[in-house]
Amino acid sequence: MKKLHWMNRVGALALAGILSVTSAGAVLASDAGSASQNGDLPFEMILDMNVRQQPVYDGYSQYVDAYRVSDEDTFHIVPDSADVDLSQASMDYLVITYDEEGTQISQECSVYGLEAGVHYPVVRPETVARETAAGTLYSTLDRCYTIRFNFGDTGENVYFQVLPEMEAAQYKNLILGKWDRTARGTRYFYNDHYLRSWAMLNGQWYFFDDSGYLLRGWQQYKDDWYYLDRGSGRMAVSCTVDGYVIDEDGIADRD
Repeated sequence: MKKLHWMNRVGALALAGILSVTSAGAVLASDAGSASQNGDLPFEMILDMNVRQQPVYDGYSQYVDAYRVSDEDTFHIVPDSADVDLSQASMDYLVITYDEEGTQISQECSVYGLEAGVHYPVVRPETVARETAAGTLYSTLDRCYTIRFNFGDTGENVYFQVLPEMEAAQYKNLILGKWDRTARGTRYFYNDHYLRSWAMLNGQWYFFDDSGYLLRGWQQYKDDWYYLDRGSGRMAVSCTVDGYVIDEDGIADRD
């Protein structure tokens, strides 16, 4: 499934005016994380499509879990409570590379002031273009794409391994999780947490809200409409529902 036009490249993310670009120069590994201390942020990053993780080298001295994504994947921010001021949050896009000379961390840019409801790219389009031209975008053995989230004195690194979209079925199809049904609704427990947003489970697409509960019926997402079976929650494809034709990607023609 191409999935949601891959977010229309996030409409170029509509980042004009909110990206503050730093010089994309290399910084020392010892300096890259010195601005903030690891801790609990008052918001969460949620990938718009759940994917598997894989250990990658973090550029320092250990292996960490990295999300396996394509260069078109996106994420959104969810605050822990209504009183969290996301205008005080920021994130740094980093590319960590390793060679015979050691580790180098390039700070691609910084985004000051995050917004709920905005779908941010996992890897900046400018970085994708540059790395693609250099033939290094998918060089997973010698680079790691990283986002550093900051809020006050607290920070957290999230790591990504970028793979071709043609390999999506290998890392977006989640298996061996567990359905959890309660009086409030249905959730899916996978890798020690409940899934949120879109997820392919055993070859079928489902859509969960930001609290982890399965959505059903008609749902609008990024200007497109999808139909999720009212019983199973599976996304409908290549059919007609309520008089609307749904294509192979699950997008309904409601114009």
